[in-house]
Amino acid sequence: MVKNILNSFASASGLITNTVKSAAYPVRCEGLDLQHIMEPFQCPVKSFPCTYLGLPLHVKQVRRVDIQPLIDKVGKRLSAWKGRLLNRAGRLRLINSVLTAIPTYYLTVFRMQKWAIKRIDKLRRNFLWKGSTEANGGHCLVKWAKSMRPKRFGGLGILDLDLFSRALHLRWLWYEWTSPDRPWVGTEPPVTAVDRQLFRASTVVTLGDGAKASFWQSSWMQGQAPMDIFPDLFKLAWCKNKSVKEEVHNQNWVRGLWRMQTVEEMANFVKLWDLVQEVQLNNEPDSITWKWTSDGNYTAKSAYNVQFLGSYSHFNGESIWKAGSEGKHKFFTWLMVQCKLLTADKLLARHWPCNPICSLCNQEHETTAHLILHCPFARLVWEKMEIWTQQLIRPPQDGLEIIVWWQTELAQLPKKTRQSTCT
Repeated sequence: MVKNILNSFASASGLITNTVKSAAYPVRCEGLDLQHIMEPFQCPVKSFPCTYLGLPLHVKQVRRVDIQPLIDKVGKRLSAWKGRLLNRAGRLRLINSVLTAIPTYYLTVFRMQKWAIKRIDKLRRNFLWKGSTEANGGHCLVKWAKSMRPKRFGGLGILDLDLFSRALHLRWLWYEWTSPDRPWVGTEPPVTAVDRQLFRASTVVTLGDGAKASFWQSSWMQGQAPMDIFPDLFKLAWCKNKSVKEEVHNQNWVRGLWRMQTVEEMANFVKLWDLVQEVQLNNEPDSITWKWTSDGNYTAKSAYNVQFLGSYSHFNGESIWKAGSEGKHKFFTWLMVQCKLLTADKLLARHWPCNPICSLCNQEHETTAHLILHCPFARLVWEKMEIWTQQLIRPPQDGLEIIVWWQTELAQLPKKTRQSTCT
């Protein structure tokens, strides 16, 4: 019968099922003669785990051996790239566009375990700072957690896989509302309690007939869910998954709340009672709105960025990355404003032998602030750049012009500064 269905589908669509390349994975087929049943198909009968549409499937929890191919796929990309020949800005572009994109398909369905995220983060971190799969702590100039923050919060914009996975999983809850005809609606979506809490905080439910909105778990009461406003009453409630329409009818929502024992619980009950009495249902269906977009629709980008609300940075990272300059210059500036350049003071802190005095002026200790701003040579360069900008003078283009310019500027410096600089 199943073969006839597949043949009818092939004649109608032109998509013919190749049974030779197919396999059957029985589920709850104890006591059945599978060989007799599968005889018309002429395909092997296998058991779980398996891979379907690129995703590992198992009747139990996905094992480490099932996730390892995904990590190996990320690692194989590094061996094909000449990472040491790329600057850090180029490596950053490859991390964001390739390495981070590889596990995205997996993250839309499964919650990646902590050990797997650490493995992938290690590969991404090592490639960023060293250009290879191996790097030690001395090569990493900035903490990885800070590098994964958005650029406006002082990071590099590298996606945090754990937070990105949570943002992707919210689409399951969103589609439950907006696309109720999807075949998986009605089953338990792959989300956690934290995912649901973030979804409640990110949505506003407008009541219509009250048939879709959950009384306790939907954000229909002044933009919040009753379970978040009155958590003590939610614990006492008997029915926690009923709709607003079902609970408002005959005041069914008060079932179980008679177990109140404290004055605070009784006061919260009175507040909730007054709010429920204001509910006016109509014949329109319930609707939902996403808070973080202008059109009120869910996007994974907004769901990811909202998880950084409350973060701050002591410098404006967006102004660095929006500047009209090359990527390597932006990356250098990003390190500079955090004082993460390997100047002499940083090398001495790592117990690396070096000359602590600035090699340009030979007067003060070499630090990031001195080398970029306070050094006489640096001040001269910035003054000259200001003149070039104001007068639109063409700056030196090659080595010979730079030498001539340097000799000319040295002649104009005070004698003491000129001697120390030449030294």
